[in-house]
Amino acid sequence: MRTYFFNIRDEVGLIEDEDGIELSDEVALWLEAIRSVDEFVRDTSAFSPMRLEVTDIEGRTVLMTLVQSQMRTWSHLSDLAAAHLSLH
Repeated sequence: MRTYFFNIRDEVGLIEDEDGIELSDEVALWLEAIRSVDEFVRDTSAFSPMRLEVTDIEGRTVLMTLVQSQMRTWSHLSDLAAAHLSLH
């Protein structure tokens, strides 16, 4: 298990994930990224450019992706991730 931090960056600055989450592997990391972006998009009405920046415990960026410009894609991926998780 490794700890990852799911941070959001916009034109104002960085919203840091102070708690982090332990994940077992890269598949779990991607599924959590999809779920997190989907949740964030649903919970916010902001339309400014934002990106998800996932860092590891050492502070290294391991994943970075745009949020707003991919809302429809994230919605579809979220549905796939939920289906995948329900199979296990």
